[in-house]
Amino acid sequence: MKKYAIILVIATFNFQLSTLNCLSQPNPGFENWSTVFGIQEPDGWQTWNFTSLASPPNQLSVLKASGVDKHSGNYAIKIKTIYLEYNPNPQFFPDSIGGAFTGKVNYNPISLKYGYPYSGRPEKFEFWAKYQPLGNDTATAGVVLRKWNGASADTIAFGLLTIGPTAQYSLFQLTLHYFLPDMPDSAAIGFTSTKTISDARVGSTLCVDDLSFTGWVGIDESSNCLKNKVQLFPNPVTDNLTLSTEIAEADEAAVTDISGKTIGDYKIIDCRVDISTTEFVAGIYFCELRDKKNKILTKSKFTVVK
Repeated sequence: MKKYAIILVIATFNFQLSTLNCLSQPNPGFENWSTVFGIQEPDGWQTWNFTSLASPPNQLSVLKASGVDKHSGNYAIKIKTIYLEYNPNPQFFPDSIGGAFTGKVNYNPISLKYGYPYSGRPEKFEFWAKYQPLGNDTATAGVVLRKWNGASADTIAFGLLTIGPTAQYSLFQLTLHYFLPDMPDSAAIGFTSTKTISDARVGSTLCVDDLSFTGWVGIDESSNCLKNKVQLFPNPVTDNLTLSTEIAEADEAAVTDISGKTIGDYKIIDCRVDISTTEFVAGIYFCELRDKKNKILTKSKFTVVK
């Protein structure tokens, strides 16, 4: 099932990057652009404009924005949903796309690598944006912090934000959900002008400018130890999720979606609770275990599929 267009690919990428102490984002104001294969591209970012190199060529989905389409400085990035007249990989790319991400494209064969070296534990990712959708289309912003463990990349933190109609530039804040106490060695940031394939409308336009990570989340070693005492199964889940824990203090399981919206609070009895996910929409959810004083003991992640 491919319900989400592009941004959720970020949650499943697998890459290896060297560790570098880097606390900023590449080209955060989109002031710097270079010509690549005859196309203007924002430095430090990759866009879906590489599909315009196909034969016959597709339209450009990402443009250098200025004037009323920038928030500050000289430029911003403008992302438009286009229809691929020629789809280089229909099994991987939806026909309607528009997006930019930190990373690069390998051209022979075509493959994507997401992310850049990063070391930090920010609380939030902030950016300024305006969005003009067509129909029920929505845009997205997503961030993943990861760390290479020698064999694969562990997810340290993750956040995804849905952007609705916004006529004027507004400040958006994406909260990062942490799963491990480790310091990440890489970060991936992505924006799309379309979230779900079913709602995709050619012409939906997202303008983004002035990115920044803010705040700091400390390392809680005790939370990580408790995390190993929680089991969620099956995961991914379709209809019913079982939570089992060895944490005697656990009194309640609070479930939220990726936007931070509370889905439900579930009483833990005898270190166990069953959560019906029949009415949940497909996507990523977070489960916080809390004690009787509402203190968060640990946090886990699960995925609902339909």
